[in-house]
Parts: sequence; structure tokens; C-alpha cells
Amino acid sequence: MKQIIYVDVLLALNFFINYFLLLSVGKVMRGGISRTRICLGAAFGAACSLTLFLPPLHFLAGGFLKLAISSVMVLAAFRVRSVRAFCRYLLTTCAVTFGFGGAMLALWLTVAPRGMYYRNGTVYFSLSPGFVIAVTVACYSVITIAGKICRRLELRGGECRVVIRCEGAECSLRLLCDSGNLLTEPFSGLPVIVARRNSLGNAIPQGFPQSGGRNFRVIPYSAVGGEGLLCAFRPECVEISMGRFRRNVDCYIAVSDELDASEYDGIINPKIYQS
Repeated sequence: MKQIIYVDVLLALNFFINYFLLLSVGKVMRGGISRTRICLGAAFGAACSLTLFLPPLHFLAGGFLKLAISSVMVLAAFRVRSVRAFCRYLLTTCAVTFGFGGAMLALWLTVAPRGMYYRNGTVYFSLSPGFVIAVTVACYSVITIAGKICRRLELRGGECRVVIRCEGAECSLRLLCDSGNLLTEPFSGLPVIVARRNSLGNAIPQGFPQSGGRNFRVIPYSAVGGEGLLCAFRPECVEISMGRFRRNVDCYIAVSDELDASEYDGIINPKIYQS
């Protein structure tokens, strides 16, 4: 019995699959995610799903073809700034893609559901639009929830590195992730990192805090030992890194002379870079 394949269903289905595969790669790599670029990469991958109509390819030929397609998808979907970063993204994409393809092949060989066709690494289902939408929503929910859970487990009780740049000076701090640090600047609502004065070095602006200025603030705090005020400044750039995860954040740096954080230079609330 011949399998009838509708090109529009094939393209739409593979676009959805590629979109969430690339979104998963972005979550794993923890790099900047551009939905527009991911859609572009997914669209290219969907167009390449037309290889389903080619004669069955040899294993090696099929592998090289998938590698070339994955390479273009990575370049289209992510901002890759070096060969090393490209290789990391490509390996992660191949791992996710091969995992999905292997699952589809195993499903086809063992169950062979009606309306399913697998060839040259491309899968086709004859599905209703409602089912595709439901699966799309479910995949998005699973990816989002799993990403948040994994990130919170990783950051809980850990440490991170912060590079602060202000008025041409720069310093690097080792901070303790402390969810108890709930300080925010009262007017803007921006989060506050508390750091030791001697660890900031020349990154403290000249004249701070006597000269005041629009980037200087006095922030009230309450702790177990009592209440008080902390002088804070808003640097030009704050880059937070933990493992492969890097992010620029907009925040204030509160300067403390009495911070007790053991061997750390300060404390940070993990929510600053979980958001």
C-alpha cells in the first residue's frame, strides 16, 4: 500500500520539530536566543526535509548530508562568534537531532504507526492541525520548565564570577549565590549586588559616594544583625558568568565595609540572572 505524502504537512511538521530542536539547543548552550533566527534555521531545516523524496541514501552519504544541513541551521539560528563556539553548537545540535531521529527510527521499526513514514533521516506524520498544535504547546512547556528547574538546581548554593566595568576601570569578583539577598534599588527596581569595598579596587567611581550623581544611590537594607544604609553605584557594564553561562545585567553595586561572606567578594541573588 502506497504512502501518500502531503508536502505542506511535511514542511509544517518539520518546521515545528526543527524549531523546538533548535530551541532546546539554545537552552542547553545558554546563549542568547533570537526567536527570529531560530525560525530562520527551522525554516531551512524544513526545506531540507524534501530530501524525503530522494532515493534511499547510503549511511555515510546521509550522515554527511545531515551534518551539512545542521551546520547551516546552526549558523542561521545562533550568533556564533568563533570556530570553537560553532563546533560546540554543532555537536549539541547533532546530539539532539540524532537523539530525535533515533527515537523516530526506533518507533518506526518497532511500532510503525499508521501514517508515519521515515526516510533519509526525515520523518513524516499524517497528523491533524489540532494534534500538531497540542504537541507544540506541550514541547514548549516541557523545555521551559525543565530549563528553569535545571538552572535553579545548578545555581543553588553555588558561586559565580562577575566582571564590573566603570569609568574605564575593571574588576573581577567571586560572588556567593544567596537567595536571601533581596535588595533592589527603590526607584528603578533594579537588583543590587553587595560587594566588599577592597575587592572593587579602581572600579569604584571617583568621588563615590560624596559627590552624589544620577548613578549613585543610598539603599536601605535589613539583616539579622540590624538595619542600615548602603551606598551603591550603577556601573557601565556588569557581566555575570557561571560555567558556560554568561550574561550582561543591569544592576547596582552596593559597597560594604562589613560584609561577612567568608572567602567570597560579595553576594548575589541567583534570580538576577535566572530571569
